Parts: sequence; C-alpha cells; structure tokens
Amino acid sequence: MIGSTGVVVLAIGGGESLGEVELSVGGGTERYLARSAEPVALDATVLVVGVLPGRIVDVERWVPLAF
Repeated sequence: MIGSTGVVVLAIGGGESLGEVELSVGGGTERYLARSAEPVALDATVLVVGVLPGRIVDVERWVPLAF
C-alpha cells in the first residue's frame, strides 16, 4: 500500500487530526482513516507513505509530474 495514491474524501486537519482517503485496492476502492503533517483539502490527491494498525495511513499531498 505504501507508494499508492488516493483521493481525500474527508479533509485532513494536519498533525494528529484524522481525515479519510479512498484508495484503489484489489481491483476496487476502499476508504481508510488518514493523517498528514500538513492539512490536506477535500478532493486532493495524496501519496501513502506509511501504514498503521487500525486501517490508518500516513499520507502526503501528491502533485503528479507533467511532461
């Protein structure tokens, strides 16, 4: 799951504040609780950088490279 991208479906407040992200898993999508050091807005794309017990993921804002 680390290295996958997803979309924020419940804004993340930053720090220990939890939000929610939707990730592609096994041909479908699943929602996970998410936290980030910085606030992340609704509909932002994020990168999973860590996985914690209890279906919680650490994420960072993701900006795809344009070629």
